[in-house]
Amino acid sequence: MTYPRKVMKTMELVRECGYKYTYLLNLAHRPGQTYARKLPGGRDIYWDTEKLEKAEIKHSVR
Repeated sequence: MTYPRKVMKTMELVRECGYKYTYLLNLAHRPGQTYARKLPGGRDIYWDTEKLEKAEIKHSVR
């Protein structure tokens, strides 16, 4: 999948890429993940889309 930007917010991924909100929250709270980050004092989760794509390929059902 190609993403419009390298770093995106959760709701941008939901609106522009068609992800489910709950799916993204589950990914963000996985232990050891490196693709989702919350800034100090903020409430938005920022996603590194390149790392997200690699993680989805790794965890996809084969």
